[in-house]
Amino acid sequence: MDQYNRILQQRNGFRTPDVNDLTKIVKDSVPEEFRTDLVPHQLQAAAEKNPLDCRHHHHVHDTATPNSPPITTQRTTQRLHRVEIPSRKAINITPTDPDAVAQRRRFLAKLAELHGPKVSVVNEVDQSSPSLRFQFVNNSILGKGVSKAPDEVMIGCNCRKDNGRNIGCEYLACNCLHDSANNPNGSKVFPYSAAKKNTGCLRDFYLESRHHIYECNDNCNCDMNCKNRNVQHGRRVELEIFKTQNRGWGLRCPVNLRKGDFIDTYRGEILTVQEANERGDKRSADEGNYFMNFDKFTEAKAIPKSEFMYSFPDKVEWHAKKVLDNDWHIYRDPDGEEMWLNPEYIDYLYVCDGMHVGGPTRFMNHSCDPNCRLFTVSYNHSDENLYDLAFFTLEEIPAGTELTFDYKDEDDRSIITYDQALEVERRDGYMPQKCLCGAPECRRYFFN
Repeated sequence: MDQYNRILQQRNGFRTPDVNDLTKIVKDSVPEEFRTDLVPHQLQAAAEKNPLDCRHHHHVHDTATPNSPPITTQRTTQRLHRVEIPSRKAINITPTDPDAVAQRRRFLAKLAELHGPKVSVVNEVDQSSPSLRFQFVNNSILGKGVSKAPDEVMIGCNCRKDNGRNIGCEYLACNCLHDSANNPNGSKVFPYSAAKKNTGCLRDFYLESRHHIYECNDNCNCDMNCKNRNVQHGRRVELEIFKTQNRGWGLRCPVNLRKGDFIDTYRGEILTVQEANERGDKRSADEGNYFMNFDKFTEAKAIPKSEFMYSFPDKVEWHAKKVLDNDWHIYRDPDGEEMWLNPEYIDYLYVCDGMHVGGPTRFMNHSCDPNCRLFTVSYNHSDENLYDLAFFTLEEIPAGTELTFDYKDEDDRSIITYDQALEVERRDGYMPQKCLCGAPECRRYFFN
């Protein structure tokens, strides 16, 4: 307590320690080599080693003099919380090699084509820059054989522009809620909050599910300030494409993000499934997989064998031929039951390829414990083949924290062992990718 009391007794008697005081105390317990790059988990570890932790507001209150102003538990806790998630100032390595300088300049010129707040490049590892083979676009590009539903079939709502404190649509009147999911109470829920503290944030009901989001559109009577318009307005946060230590390039935000904040969409070339398969066959495993399937409205592709035998007993020979022709590989679910191909499955039509064309979210890495999730967003309710792919935060994210999502986005968190990965390689001809996310719940491998 000596160090703590010395700070309290500075200047004129006892006083409530401010953020700088507390930051100094926590920093003093961190080794010198870490002090230029403090992140929340390092500060937390330092606080656990230091006698001063989140309970110190009790000591402050105990040592106050009768004439001192009251020091409330709530106020001191808030101050300590602000110390634990400081804004992070990147230490960028400026290229000096002529080729590296030229590449960085050309990549920044590509970034300048993006609409919205600034997107920067930060490299604290070496002088390299992301590949120049990547082209930034503000909207996805429709490839050959890809078409969206005509605007004539896009139905809008008849809500008054001055509804609900002039923030647009209301529950009882908005046709755009017709296809939305019901909440546990059986009611329709607008996807975005209109509360002052988290305006525009995706509601928990959606964050905790994978429900499709329906926004208002150009045929709606409400105006562009309607609370049911968010993703269509585009990105509204600054982003940094940064070099990681062991996972190539990643993405982060230089400011704190709220739970439910919209980050940006995943964009690229929209291809037919046939063209996507042809491209995938030509790419090596080292090139990575940047395909996103537009399969939100398809039926489950695999069903348990018991369900198949009950519902489709006349399709057993059909299924055997699919397996014989290598159109389907039987596998087992976590309970050990064989999974067969669903005869009612209708394949999706389109795939988004973000390898060479897209937006900043193309640089988001995988995590088995992600802080973001990809949601599907429609404006034309009649078009189930094309829609936006939008990233939202699942939690409050401090500035400078890498933005990640689960490439598989499945509830199954089973660990994939090395032997299981080898079995997949023997069966399908490729080795599942080793996961480097470092999360405690890491699945070790994932199918790319």
